[in-house]
Amino acid sequence: MSRNRQVWRVFPLVVGMGLGSLALAASANEQQELLQLKNTVVNLVDALVAQGVLDKQQAAALISKAEADAKRQAAAQMAAAPAAAAAGAAAAAATVEASAAPAVAGKQVVRVPYVPEFVKEEIRNQLRGEMRQDVLADVTDKAKKEHWGTPGALPGWVNAIKLSGDLRIRNQFDSYGDGNADTLGGQNLYLNVLRVNSAGSLASAGNKAFLNTSEDQNRWRERVRLGLSAKIADRWKLDTRIVTGTFDNPVSANLTMGTTGNRFAIQLDRALIRYDRPDQQGMTWLTLQGGRMPNPFQSTDLVWDEDLGFDGVAATVRHGIDFAADEFDPIQRDRKLFVTAGAFPLQQPDFQAQDRWLLGGQVGANWEFENQNLLTMGVAFYDYLHITGKRNSLFSKENDGTAPQFLQKGNLLFNIANGNPGDVLFALASDYRLLDVTASFNLANFAPYHVTFTTDVVKNLGFDKDEITRRTGGLTYLYPISDRTLGLLAGVQVGWPEVNRRGLWQVAFDYRYLQRDAVLDAFTESDFHLGGTDTQGYRISGLYGLTTNLWLRARWLSATEIDGPPLSIDSLQVDLNARF
Repeated sequence: MSRNRQVWRVFPLVVGMGLGSLALAASANEQQELLQLKNTVVNLVDALVAQGVLDKQQAAALISKAEADAKRQAAAQMAAAPAAAAAGAAAAAATVEASAAPAVAGKQVVRVPYVPEFVKEEIRNQLRGEMRQDVLADVTDKAKKEHWGTPGALPGWVNAIKLSGDLRIRNQFDSYGDGNADTLGGQNLYLNVLRVNSAGSLASAGNKAFLNTSEDQNRWRERVRLGLSAKIADRWKLDTRIVTGTFDNPVSANLTMGTTGNRFAIQLDRALIRYDRPDQQGMTWLTLQGGRMPNPFQSTDLVWDEDLGFDGVAATVRHGIDFAADEFDPIQRDRKLFVTAGAFPLQQPDFQAQDRWLLGGQVGANWEFENQNLLTMGVAFYDYLHITGKRNSLFSKENDGTAPQFLQKGNLLFNIANGNPGDVLFALASDYRLLDVTASFNLANFAPYHVTFTTDVVKNLGFDKDEITRRTGGLTYLYPISDRTLGLLAGVQVGWPEVNRRGLWQVAFDYRYLQRDAVLDAFTESDFHLGGTDTQGYRISGLYGLTTNLWLRARWLSATEIDGPPLSIDSLQVDLNARF
């Protein structure tokens, strides 16, 4: 036997034993291959970092985890080395036997050690497991941000526009108390003042001159709102919204279904330009807005209905309050003071030198405690200018423009018509200068459930009995001239702060007491007591999330009069709400 043949017979045995005890020792070639594999992976990771797919922290974490896994596997292989060596020896013996066969004539038999397929597959799976999630997440996020695949497909202004909207379908049942006067009976003293003013006299208004006080009714109603906002420049924003409703009712966007197929009316409910200026920490410290805007004040629906919009200009200034963090409270809290002021034109009567305005100002604070408990307080003053009526001279209509364009019911009124005995045109008898104090405490100790307490106290400081007597001649509609100028609300809400997913819920209860001249009845809540003042009672509501951005709400409102003739009204509302 030649020396070369002896070498090739012994070599497979050595290779088999080496493969069986790979965890104990490696040849120089194998070490070189492992180093090449390691360098290849490291270079691949560095390339991914250079391309922005991975950041440095993720790359370092990936390599550290791979090294830890390698050490763990090496230890396991060391423990299994004897068994592996035995298996390798057996395989080597079989190889030696096979190699004893004569070589093919004219050819030299060369056996090369190889990495088994299952080892390759394990390496591939391990690399996928290490890199797939991080790489896919980073690539997907980058693709969304940079709009991969759609370069130049959309103009830049599209990204500056945001659409939003909501739809509410409601079934409402209104039940009138047994003690109420019959709607068309002689004891019903509740006039539909707007219809009477429009007709000019009770006789001309006919049956429509009186409010419903006794006939229960069930109605299906709907409200639709669609908003569009656009960033027009740095810090400048345009905001618009269209909504269902009627032109003569500023506090309700509901439309009653069942109009013989007639289409819903749509109005422009919001149209404003807004400027927001942030400070160095990113908090908006100044907000300026002008046009038709949402309510800029911290408030409840005791004073302002949620559907009411404000025409005019408003400004809000905020000042953050920072405290030095310490070991007992290292978290930055939401604590700031704010001041809001606005001027809003209400009516510009024909042939009148004095336009009607609302001037408002408010100071308040947001104060966050531990566990994200948040106290919000506000003290506001609202001053209505030139809203009282002026009595006409005999057979004159010069002061007809001082009658209000809209009201609900409850405020003290008097007749400014002065002609034929049956002529009627009602206007406001009192001035309204409101001092309004609101507070809300959001208790988050039971998170994710929150308990929120709300209170609102309002007082009309503009009521002057002597001035009203002079203005009206002592003759007023329905109520005597007396100081009934206090309103209050107290409520509690329990559940999720926002019901926007399936299974989330919220329940609430509040009680209110609102004397007839505490606020302007035109702008207060339009559902409780079917709108207006001179009312007291409670409201219970519950919300439940059906799916994302779809929820069900049920409310029970029980209200009765304070001073006027008997008028008890209970309402049950069941709403299906959706938004996007």
